[in-house]
Amino acid sequence: MKSDRDRSVRLLWEPPAEPTRGPKASLSQSRVVEAAIKVADAEGVDALTMRRVAETLGTTAMSLYRHVPGKSELLDLMVDAVWGETEPAPAGPWRDGLEFFARQVWGMYRAHPWMLQLTTSRRMPGPRAMTRQDAAYAVVSELGLAPEEIVSVVTTVSHFVDGVGRTMADRVQAERDTGVSEEDWWSGREELWEHFTPERLPMTTHIWSSGGFHRPLDEFEFGLARVLDGLEAFLESAERPPVRRSTCL
Repeated sequence: MKSDRDRSVRLLWEPPAEPTRGPKASLSQSRVVEAAIKVADAEGVDALTMRRVAETLGTTAMSLYRHVPGKSELLDLMVDAVWGETEPAPAGPWRDGLEFFARQVWGMYRAHPWMLQLTTSRRMPGPRAMTRQDAAYAVVSELGLAPEEIVSVVTTVSHFVDGVGRTMADRVQAERDTGVSEEDWWSGREELWEHFTPERLPMTTHIWSSGGFHRPLDEFEFGLARVLDGLEAFLESAERPPVRRSTCL
């Protein structure tokens, strides 16, 4: 396992130089990554195999291994390449910077929802992803926070975007798997709605009959504003309330 992680580090942080003169190589690491992203965008990450990527390039799976050792390393390269489509948060007011960071990540997830189907806790970070993270840290670095608070502020925003993004990605995958849109699927649940009565679910029924579920606020826009409101209250309080170091179950 250690060697697998080291290979990803080298591929991400010490990529092979591609020739700048002469005819363009028919196959390269960047071309393999680009093709893999197209497959994942169109078919989902579950459809991604070295053989499928090779088919899109008109070559064999074995030829890909000269440029990318395996699927795990390929996924690391794909994630960092997609991060390269975003812009780092600019210097300026902290709230503007964190909102910019959140919107960049949200846009990335909307363009590539397969990213949210990957396990991220132990995926090897690449230079593009870390550059964006570093810029987000810099946005709140002048607020007099402890280093661990800087990390937690940025992580709070990231986790919000990840959470909303995963719901969006699940909907995309469900529609791809079934061919039925989210709206059409829910509109066909009459047998369920019959159990939603004022006696059993008084508030839910009231909200439903008042149209609350038919004109929902945008999940991302409403949630991001409230997260930033909460961080603003924390950052601007004269005495910040103590935060528990760990969650006790």
